[in-house]
Amino acid sequence: MKHLKKLFTIALLAAAGNLTGQTLGEFKPKDDKYGISKAKSAKGIYISNFSVSYQIYNEKEKFKQGGYQLGGGSKGDAKAEVSVGLAGLNEADVQQITDKLYQEFVDKIKAKGLTIINAEEAAKADTYADYVRMQGGKASQSQFPGMMSTAPTGYEFFVKKVNKDGKTKSGGFLGNAGMLYPKLSKDLGDAIIADVNIYVMFVEDKNAFQGGGANIKIKTNLRIADQEAIVMTDNKSMIRFKGQNSITAISSSVKFAHGKMGLGATTSYNGYLGKALEIAGVLEDTKVTSFARGSIDMIGTKTMYGTYFSPENRTSESSKIVEVDNKQYIAGVYSGAKKFLDYHTDNFLSELK
Repeated sequence: MKHLKKLFTIALLAAAGNLTGQTLGEFKPKDDKYGISKAKSAKGIYISNFSVSYQIYNEKEKFKQGGYQLGGGSKGDAKAEVSVGLAGLNEADVQQITDKLYQEFVDKIKAKGLTIINAEEAAKADTYADYVRMQGGKASQSQFPGMMSTAPTGYEFFVKKVNKDGKTKSGGFLGNAGMLYPKLSKDLGDAIIADVNIYVMFVEDKNAFQGGGANIKIKTNLRIADQEAIVMTDNKSMIRFKGQNSITAISSSVKFAHGKMGLGATTSYNGYLGKALEIAGVLEDTKVTSFARGSIDMIGTKTMYGTYFSPENRTSESSKIVEVDNKQYIAGVYSGAKKFLDYHTDNFLSELK
């Protein structure tokens, strides 16, 4: 990715700054659930997934094809590129957030009287017969574009496959790991299956590509993501068009499943956000724009074979390093993620009376 190595190198350096207070925006939790009372008999719980992903870099492109114009003349191609990265944050910073969230999650479960089923026991499940056992505690930059994905230190989990670039495949029908949980619950003695995914985003780009020409506008907005997408320059497709961006859907969620009934679970809880939970007081409000418009040749060059037009193709590139105090970031992100995780964990466990 263009500029990535440079921006990521800078992002590993500590940024200077004074610690100030962080505030959370409006909290709008939502859930879809059924059959919770049927999980009251469960004695154990297996945490099949606990992942927190932190956005540290983003880049986008937009391309406008030129050509002959109505009314005469020809217009050149236009291409806009924009990139933005965080400086002052490293793997150890985000890992400690994940580890603390996980430990508190485990403590809540144990306080409810449930036994945590470990990886040794889960490895015996038929569901995981051909799965790969993974170790947490090290951030991966391969799982999602421009993000560091973390699993807790000392935590072990199972994936269907690990690609050569380090990206994991969760398994399940069409990559939906939740489709495995009814069978996994049965394999583990009707245990509750827990699945936590939290996404921390700092680039807001809902209206990034509006406007004429090759025009991109983005801004910073640190938040716990709801249901959205990572839009990133596509550098991996075998056949790639100019200005092509990849789109990766994400959704922060706290899920629990229990039991098996047909192909489904007898108990299901899916906790999510109705809107993103914003974290203020950490990042400076920053806007990054890039705009290009191809020149227009209205006159052309006349030759014996006809008139040839040669408009100029134009490219615009904008990049920005956003400095962040790691202590502010850790405090703010932990606070937002904890609020989200605690609410849905407490909401589910409270119904197991």
